[in-house]
Amino acid sequence: MPALLGTYEYEDLRALVASGGISSRTSILPTQIQPASLDLTLSNEAFRLPGSLLPLTGERVRDLAAGLALERLDLSKPTCLARDGVYLVRLAEALALPAGVEAYCNGKSSTGRVDLATRVLADGTPRYDRVPQGYRGELWIELIPRSFNIIVTAGVAVNQAIVFNQRRVLDQAAMLERHRRQPLMFVGTTPSGDDHVFDGRLMMTADLDRDTIGFVAKRTHLPLDLTKVGTHRSADFFEPVARATSGFLFLEQNRFYILATRERIVVPADLACEMVPFEATAGEFRAHYAGFFDPGWGIRDGKPVGAPAVLEVRPHQDDLILRHGQPICAMAYEVLTRPCARLYGVCGNTYASQEGPRLSKHFGGP
Repeated sequence: MPALLGTYEYEDLRALVASGGISSRTSILPTQIQPASLDLTLSNEAFRLPGSLLPLTGERVRDLAAGLALERLDLSKPTCLARDGVYLVRLAEALALPAGVEAYCNGKSSTGRVDLATRVLADGTPRYDRVPQGYRGELWIELIPRSFNIIVTAGVAVNQAIVFNQRRVLDQAAMLERHRRQPLMFVGTTPSGDDHVFDGRLMMTADLDRDTIGFVAKRTHLPLDLTKVGTHRSADFFEPVARATSGFLFLEQNRFYILATRERIVVPADLACEMVPFEATAGEFRAHYAGFFDPGWGIRDGKPVGAPAVLEVRPHQDDLILRHGQPICAMAYEVLTRPCARLYGVCGNTYASQEGPRLSKHFGGP
């Protein structure tokens, strides 16, 4: 059987789990397998560290953690991770990837919307979030709560992995051809023009033309429990950000904001999409912690109507003045091994119907 080329979709991931390429000390639940990604869950083994670390070639993450740990934690019971602390947790999933197959990891959307920074580490790999070809071994994840104290327990999914053999990201010519043939982005109901295609990516801009343009995190002593969905009061953790009457939105350094894009994107069945920085010179801020979009995003009732992307914004060196329509991020599209038959939103995904800035699934009442 010829090797699959491209990014693995739902059936490919299921087959990889069945063959033992992805395994777990507990079990991999069917709900962990998304249209083109796999949810990664926490085990009960964790450490509090004095700072971030990366293994060098030949080093095991486990050995580094044991030597540097300030405290060993047991996540078999709910555990509070303190704001700005650095924690290292073994993931429940382990890999035994076939030759030529590698993985890339990214925070889940719900994780990014509560300002929990995540980075995956693999043994002998001095790069965050990258798992090399043919890797066999444990995976670990660094957790840094930025805005809130966070309660976690074993089994919580905070990150996701995409698996691929020769990742095929659309270049400028391919992106232009595809967007002209089958629009991938809309402004309202109108397909965006060629000027939105930049270096093979779809450029997206900030939406500040609505009554509530977003939310800003509050300083609070209350912990946010990732095991509880729809139970937290949004007013305990976030303040709404009203439309700026001057047209200029002032974002404070090191504060966390949730905004949305003016444009609406579509991810067809044969593609996946990743949100990436628009351009390093466009401003010193981070526009996302979680940026992977499965096939089916923006498709409703079989129609490609598009859906806005939510932005997790943190100015990290200076205050930032933002205006409506200012470029803020970009979308890079990649080719799947084959069209995915199980599209995002069909099985009740949390954010399939979002229309503008939206808090994470952990929030219910006002």
